[in-house]
Amino acid sequence: MNIIVDGRPFVASSAGISTFLKCSLQAWALQRPNDQFIVALPRALDKTFSADAMPCNVRFVMKTNSLLLRLPNLVWLNVVFPFLVRKYKADVFYSALPCIPFFMPRKVKKVIVVHDVVNIEHASTMEWTNRLSNFFFFSRSVKNADVLWTNSRYTRQRIAEYYPDIRCKEIFTGCAIDNGVYHKLNITEYERTHLLTKYNIQGDFMLFVGSLEPRKNLEFLLSIMPELYKRTGKKLVVVGAKAWRSSSLKGVIENDGFPKQSVVFCKFVPEFDLARLYNMASCLVSASLNEGFGMPQLEALYCGCPIVTARNSAMTEVAEGKSGAYTVEGYEPETWIDTIEDVLKTHPEPKVEELREYDWNDIIRKFTNKYNM
Repeated sequence: MNIIVDGRPFVASSAGISTFLKCSLQAWALQRPNDQFIVALPRALDKTFSADAMPCNVRFVMKTNSLLLRLPNLVWLNVVFPFLVRKYKADVFYSALPCIPFFMPRKVKKVIVVHDVVNIEHASTMEWTNRLSNFFFFSRSVKNADVLWTNSRYTRQRIAEYYPDIRCKEIFTGCAIDNGVYHKLNITEYERTHLLTKYNIQGDFMLFVGSLEPRKNLEFLLSIMPELYKRTGKKLVVVGAKAWRSSSLKGVIENDGFPKQSVVFCKFVPEFDLARLYNMASCLVSASLNEGFGMPQLEALYCGCPIVTARNSAMTEVAEGKSGAYTVEGYEPETWIDTIEDVLKTHPEPKVEELREYDWNDIIRKFTNKYNM
């Protein structure tokens, strides 16, 4: 069987979706060594991704024509990709993005992954390019996919509610993290000192991980930092690249009386360093308005880092009932401050054995058996 893969997540630093694609593809290719996986790329691989980690039956292909390399991703997907599908005689199209190109052969089984419904429920928090893409492709792709894959039960439920007339009547669900990267580590004093110096962090710290967009609600966390820092002395280390409207955070920090020393912005952090920051942090804090899964929360728990997260969407699914995980209903500042302060005082210990459902090998085994792929 020939499976052609939409490789667009591998050409940009999109940690969540690229990690999903990398891990699912690795497990799938290893379990199906006689199948061929062709990953089509619009441009060169991002420097943070290594093709060497992939099994030998995974091949990366890229058209080197200078004109094609300058095409926007969506144009490339619809102009070049259908040609590649026919060239490599693909039986299956697999995309970790909910986007099926136009002009795809009907006989090709189309598998797409839906990570969230933010484009419906929080459209105003998205960049205009993403909103345009969703307008033209999201609904059409969801309705016409032969196999729909969601990363959480929450996302599955929302898709079923918004699209009762989809072609596939049963939605597959499963997601995990890269366990080869995110797990408990023995951090040496040298490594700790080096990392703290590299990111200009002083003393113990809490961690926030996520792109700096309105939906992540970092502005709320910053608003409670003066009181939280006063009570605990813990800094908030913010890991995440700038995103649309992230400039609104500047206004919070520049307010008179805000303790600027209480927050450290690290921008994008490579996963090797991020795993160590999880292991060193006192806790992870997330006040997001909506998440399709909750990957930072799961990564933190695997690294032995307790979490405090908003009680909504799929974050609840990941956190509730887990040792070292605390959820907060609503956004009443004092409740958040009290909960975080309590976690910092008690140091609850996450238990990896409670996270067994999040395993890529089991997920892919269920997927391939269910759909005969």
